[in-house]
Amino acid sequence: MKKSSYTLTVRGYELDSFGHVNNAVYLQYAEAALWNFMNVHGMLKIIMGEGLFPVIMESKQRYMHELKILDEVRIDTEVSCSCGIVSYKHNIINSSTGLVSCKVTGKLTFVNKDRMICDIPEAARACLDGEDNDDK
Repeated sequence: MKKSSYTLTVRGYELDSFGHVNNAVYLQYAEAALWNFMNVHGMLKIIMGEGLFPVIMESKQRYMHELKILDEVRIDTEVSCSCGIVSYKHNIINSSTGLVSCKVTGKLTFVNKDRMICDIPEAARACLDGEDNDDK
């Protein structure tokens, strides 16, 4: 299982009427972290070279602690691959409190320009093999 970390700051336009991050924004945070993961581990260049695009098949969120404006956020991501499906897990953490604000889990696959599901390229699969304990 490979890991990475991604950081961001909560922006004012991401808040709901109660002054905390809107639930849909957590999905945007998770997707930004996923793109970061693919870039850090070299997958993005490989799949783009193959003309493939990741498509999320399912996503589940568990909201635990609110985030507010200007909170510093760290998103820890773990990704693994099995049977042609990529599984991911994000912990969205308030950096100042250390509390997990939201957990996002899901699965994705890759499609080509004709929107057909494709096998994960061997080179991209190699990016996911083995343990990775380094934060990137």
